[in-house]
Amino acid sequence: MNYVCAAFLAMAVSLCATELRVYSEFARIDASGEVTAPANPREILSPAIARNAFTSFQVVVQAAKGAHYTLYVSQNPPDAVRVTVYREAGDRLEQVALPYQGEGTQVLWMDLWAERGAPVRRIKVEPQLEINNDWMVYPMEVRVMDATAPDGPWLEGSATPPEVMQSFLCGTQIEPAPAGAPSIARLRFRNAQQDLALASRISKDGLRAMFGITCDAAPPGEAEWYLRIRDYLYRLR
Repeated sequence: MNYVCAAFLAMAVSLCATELRVYSEFARIDASGEVTAPANPREILSPAIARNAFTSFQVVVQAAKGAHYTLYVSQNPPDAVRVTVYREAGDRLEQVALPYQGEGTQVLWMDLWAERGAPVRRIKVEPQLEINNDWMVYPMEVRVMDATAPDGPWLEGSATPPEVMQSFLCGTQIEPAPAGAPSIARLRFRNAQQDLALASRISKDGLRAMFGITCDAAPPGEAEWYLRIRDYLYRLR
């Protein structure tokens, strides 16, 4: 009886010590799974995604050292988007297969790809964690928007999205860092180029004024500032 109680208590403590959260691609997250910037990260519950484009998120599993779990990503309707998951190691990314067997605290990068012809609707895309025969679910109702990015190709390499947008709006050239293995910086650069393709249909002067972008100073460095631009672009028809 004591053994059974001890085992049950260990499972309960392990589950209570486990957290499953989703953040934007711009949140800065340390190895312990804590957000270091911004101070109040955006809540990801009903995010918008564009069609013919990638939209990226970070999935954080905070678990006790040695705790084993399995991560799934459930969709309703099934296969509404294509999901690709990477394990983060600093800036580097290593693609992993779903369901993903993990241990301890890990930060994962989740790419969602919506096809050009995807219906404009709300879908469920929910990270789910199985640990100690119990389940944790992060609820996400994703809004597939009418905004549709044109086909690439996109430049390889990396540059920050604020720099990419400022260069586009000010008519200057940027020199992307050389291409290499998959990385957070590289996928953010890919996503920013999709944004430029959407922004090419509207007034550059209007965008600069709307978001306070100047051509003689560095763009704002706040971690999630750029999301305001993307929100606007995704609402375009």
